[in-house]
Amino acid sequence: MKCKFFRLIYPKSVEDAQNGSYTVALYAPCETVLDSQGNKLNSITVVGYYLPIMERMKVDIAGRWKKDAKYGLQFMMESYEEIIDPGKKGIVAYLSSGLFRGIGKRLAERIYNTFGDDALTILDNDPDRIREVPGISSKHCEQLRDSYLETRSARRIITMLAPLDVNARQAVRMQKELGIRAEELLKERPYEVFEQGLLSFEVADRLAERQGIPRTAPERVAAGLLHTLEVAEQKGHLCLHKEHFVRQAVELLRTPGLNRMTVANVAFEMLKADRLALYQSHVYRPVMAKAEDGVAQCVREMLQRSSLPYIGDLDDEIDQQQEELGFTLAEEQRQAVKTALASPICIISGGPGTGKTSIQRVFLNIYRKAFPDADIICCAPTGRAARRLEQSSGLPACTVHKALNLTAGDTNTLAMPEQVDADLVLVDEISMLDMAMTWYLFHALPPMCRLVLVGDADQLPSVGPGAVLSELLRCGRIPMVMLDKVFRQSEGSMIAENARHIRHGDTDLQFDGDFQFWGSADIQQSAEWLERLYMQEVRRYGVDNVALLTPFRAKTETGVRSMNERLRTLVNPPGANKPELSLGQRIFRLGDKVMQTKNREEVSNGDIGYIRKIERDDDGFLVEVDFHDDRIVAYEDNESLSHLDLAYATTIHKSQGGQYDSVLLSIQNCHGRMLKRPLVYTGLTRARCRAQIVGDWQAVIRAIQTTDTERRNTLLAARIIQTAT
Repeated sequence: MKCKFFRLIYPKSVEDAQNGSYTVALYAPCETVLDSQGNKLNSITVVGYYLPIMERMKVDIAGRWKKDAKYGLQFMMESYEEIIDPGKKGIVAYLSSGLFRGIGKRLAERIYNTFGDDALTILDNDPDRIREVPGISSKHCEQLRDSYLETRSARRIITMLAPLDVNARQAVRMQKELGIRAEELLKERPYEVFEQGLLSFEVADRLAERQGIPRTAPERVAAGLLHTLEVAEQKGHLCLHKEHFVRQAVELLRTPGLNRMTVANVAFEMLKADRLALYQSHVYRPVMAKAEDGVAQCVREMLQRSSLPYIGDLDDEIDQQQEELGFTLAEEQRQAVKTALASPICIISGGPGTGKTSIQRVFLNIYRKAFPDADIICCAPTGRAARRLEQSSGLPACTVHKALNLTAGDTNTLAMPEQVDADLVLVDEISMLDMAMTWYLFHALPPMCRLVLVGDADQLPSVGPGAVLSELLRCGRIPMVMLDKVFRQSEGSMIAENARHIRHGDTDLQFDGDFQFWGSADIQQSAEWLERLYMQEVRRYGVDNVALLTPFRAKTETGVRSMNERLRTLVNPPGANKPELSLGQRIFRLGDKVMQTKNREEVSNGDIGYIRKIERDDDGFLVEVDFHDDRIVAYEDNESLSHLDLAYATTIHKSQGGQYDSVLLSIQNCHGRMLKRPLVYTGLTRARCRAQIVGDWQAVIRAIQTTDTERRNTLLAARIIQTAT
């Protein structure tokens, strides 16, 4: 569609638009454009990233139309090309359009007067010749050359990658990372760009095919080997056995004439060049091998500490705490307190109702009494888990990210973190930490800092690669206490007891008023029952204290996306006094319950809040979310808003670290390979007072009887055992 920029609607400044902000702008068509009713359009609203907002410049925009429920017909730009009229007028208009920093109309005219109609060709192919233009200093020449090359490169990269489903924002980011050689690298060495983490393997493969790079080329095989490990990491594995590794790489590359021997030879060369890492016949990406080995080394150093400051007679101290707090610890709970106080590193693992909260309170009180000036850090992987820890411990708590002063993207490079100022660090919900975050945690601890890890070994493992808690327990070197006996059944009725049954693979569950099962093998019927039960529980406990948990985000009527739309219609229906914001297929409404899905400064991944304000005008939009604890967070662009999801229903994985008065758990046969014991156990143990399972009983039984047969490939325990002997 040929058109010309007319007016910027959002954001407020040209600078923000040029820096990659989500942009809305009006364009005037340079050709006849009709709407679906055949009416001629005099102006077009275009949305996207890095829109061409140069005045006086004609562009040919490619993309697709969409009908926004509130803002009407819009054109979503995917790529564009400049239309440069031949001759002096067109070339001068292009160079002085604002696209190139430092080139105004007068300089553009001098450039044309120097090179004539060949000006753009010369600048594209030999930009150093800009020195020939009269009246330009050497320093200014360099600035102009770099600006021209960078901008032209970005435009060409956008056009190059658009057919490969890479949007303009991603393309420009890539160009900024790679510099003026970006276009050359993408064309000639796409697999190198992939290895830098800037391009998916699939896109790199398609670019290479365009350029005629053989599918048996060593650089493709090397990239395929790395991608094979990336795919494994997405499934939670840190490594692959070398034979399986080569076989899976051959399957992934799917190239006639590319056999296992050829792939194995490339892998061997990558090992010699430290592009892959090997430990006990298992192959890693170097960053993951570094993380696993680094954690093992830290554990060894902690275990080698010969002495700790004397605290006193622990039995007397525990007896005194029992008297002050008004409860009595069982023997295994007393042992857990002693272990936490007497060890440089220890693990306390147990399910709901086993007394972990009481244990934490007692040992923290004793420690603070013995060392009143000590610095204590209490933290957890998610904001919700941190707030629970704060309530139970009586001490301030935060996320692990915040405690270590990390941002969401810091866990990919393993740069040495700042050392925390702490004598004791308590980490709750340790099962949620992946290997990279564990590396950061361990390397941030001062030399004599005590570390207490609390969690539930039977919960789902971390979303990221690794099985940290399981491996730390498996090594047998770390002082630990496994809590199994349920001491508090009253707070969760039969929930804690049934959780204990599930942990041991026992399907003989006990039902009462607060633990129920609703049988339905029909997905549609299950969705309707979940709706009805959810509203009953909301009326009883309030929307903030009820969770609907399901294994899948999409796929079925009982998936998170479908159930969120169903429940929102019931809990927060549209109204004249409820403004909405529509971005693509996502709609946010005033009063919506939402979840943050990525860490940022003010809010953590997994935090749940409510939309309290939605405003939109010609300058853009503002969404404010109340996350409680006096945290009102503003979202003013599409990038930040993309990290919000509706939270009436969530996946079981996303629910980890949270607790609710009432939990509805959807378990169906269609959940297939997801049906495993940790899934049911994790979902059930989110409930404090009431739990209800909706679905197929045979699916529930199958899940309880199925352990995690696809044990994650990680050798942390083996490394600890090796280094500790």
